[in-house]
Amino acid sequence: MKKIKILLIGKNGQIGSSIKKRLSKVNKNITCWSKKELNLENLLSIQKKLNKIKPEIIINAAAYTKVDDAEKNKNLCYKVNSLSTKKIAEWAYKNNSFLVYYSTDYVFSSKNNQPYKENDKTKPINVYGKSKLAGEKNIISSKCKYLILRVSWVYADKGENFPKKIIKKIRNENEVPVVKDQIGTPNHADFISEITLKIIQKIIKKPYTNPKILNLSARGYTSYYNLAKKIHEKLKKKYKNCNINPISTNKLITKIKRPLNSKLNVSKLEKFLNIKLPDWELIFNKKINKIIKNYDN
Repeated sequence: MKKIKILLIGKNGQIGSSIKKRLSKVNKNITCWSKKELNLENLLSIQKKLNKIKPEIIINAAAYTKVDDAEKNKNLCYKVNSLSTKKIAEWAYKNNSFLVYYSTDYVFSSKNNQPYKENDKTKPINVYGKSKLAGEKNIISSKCKYLILRVSWVYADKGENFPKKIIKKIRNENEVPVVKDQIGTPNHADFISEITLKIIQKIIKKPYTNPKILNLSARGYTSYYNLAKKIHEKLKKKYKNCNINPISTNKLITKIKRPLNSKLNVSKLEKFLNIKLPDWELIFNKKINKIIKNYDN
């Protein structure tokens, strides 16, 4: 990958900042854009910007990810997650560029209790999920060379994420209600970026092996409630008066629908890379102390 011209969009996001860190060590021919360098809300600017650098690989790690706000800002959400993706994909097709796009477990309905496979029927239940699925479809219909990576429950040392929200609540509240019936896999951005680059490297060497759509996740599943309990265990000495209370999703004040089942089947990814992926807990146990420490600073 050293001589390939790569463009990373969304360099300041959870996944984007991790990819930037990894790529900068192995490739000096990389351009990284934040919203300041490429505002995906400005659809007319996209092709002009891409024409200036003509990347051979585009990694689009930018997205509108505020699930609750998406219901009120539907047009903005679709513009960033779908319409800008269409523009990028059309450019990629015309210029023989390879596009990597991060999608989400939210493209599924969650009515199935089994881990979702890549070819399972998609049926998103909220605006965010619908916008990301629309982005996927725009890429496929563009006929560009692409790789769609579906990720779930992303967290990192920086940015907004579930562990940080729970840490804040534990420190400031005595009673913390957390949903017990939403099941999925926490995935640290460093793990996602590491596996992403392994996938891209294999596709570069053997383009005919490109799986086009992959679930990218660690192994194993948990609930948000159990995840919150694990975080509380780390903070219990200082905040022993705080209680983590399990509640059902239908008891939440918000009416915005979220999938109860976010489990992703990763057998296709394991077969493609010929590896066994680590369990989410192994990664989480290594990362959570740093997240707590960063929160203090």
